[in-house]
Amino acid sequence: MKAQNNSIIKNLYYSNWGDIIGYPLAYATLQVVKRIPFLTPNKVTLTAFTIYTIGSLSLFLKYPFHQYIAAILIVTGFIGDDLDGQLARAKGSSSKVGDYMDKVLDIIKIFIITSSLSYAVYLQTHSFFSIYLGFIACFFFMWRYYIKLETMFAKINQDKDYLGKSAIIRRALEEEIETSLRLFRKQGFSGYIQLFVLQNRTIFFVDEAEFAIFTGIGAVAGQLSTTLWIIAIAQVAFAFWRLFERGYQIMTDSPKLLRPMRK
Repeated sequence: MKAQNNSIIKNLYYSNWGDIIGYPLAYATLQVVKRIPFLTPNKVTLTAFTIYTIGSLSLFLKYPFHQYIAAILIVTGFIGDDLDGQLARAKGSSSKVGDYMDKVLDIIKIFIITSSLSYAVYLQTHSFFSIYLGFIACFFFMWRYYIKLETMFAKINQDKDYLGKSAIIRRALEEEIETSLRLFRKQGFSGYIQLFVLQNRTIFFVDEAEFAIFTGIGAVAGQLSTTLWIIAIAQVAFAFWRLFERGYQIMTDSPKLLRPMRK
C-alpha cells in the first residue's frame, strides 16, 4: 500500500506486517519533522540508531521500569528507521551515502538487539543456552542475506542483463499491484478482506521490523525468553526455506528470480 504521496512512502507489497505498522507511524511523525530545517535524513538515521541501541541495552541494564523504557526506545528507533527515508524523499535529499549507511546500520542493529536480548534472558535464567539462541538468531538472519546475494550473483553470471531485466519486471509489477489495490478498495467489504490478506500475507515473516516489535512486546509482557525463542526459530526456518527455494529456482531457471527478491 502507498500513502497519499507516492514520493514519501514506498510500495509496501514487499514489506512485512511490521513495516505496515511502522510506515504510517513514521509518516505521521514526518509531518512535524520535515518542518525542522536543520534535521537531515542522515541525522535521523544516526539518532534512530542511537535510540535503538540504548533501548536494546536497557533490556538488561537494571534501573526503574527499564523494560518498559526499553520497549519504547526500541520501537521509537524502529519508527525512526522508517522515517529517515521518508524525510529524504520529502526534502528531495536522498543520497547514496545515506542509503548505504541506513542499510549497514540495519545489520548492526540485528546484532545489537539479538545479543542484548539473549544476555537479558541469560541474566534471568542463568542458562548459557540463551546466548546460543541469540547467536542462532543473528547468524541465520545474516545467512538469509548471503543466500539472496549468492542467488543474485549466480543469475548475473548466467545472464549479464539480469539486473536490467529485473528492474523492468519490478516497475511493471509495482504498477500492477497499485492497480489491484485500487480495485480492492472499490469492492467494498470483500475488497478490503482481499486487501488485508494481500498486505498481511507475510505475517509469519520475522525481519528487522518484527525483531523490534516482538522484543518490545516481550519486554512489556516480561516474556523475553519467549521472544528469543520465537526469533531464533523463525530465522532458522526461513533460512533453510530460502536455501532450498533459491536452489530449486536456480536449477530450474525459474522466472520468479526476475521478480524483486526477498532475503
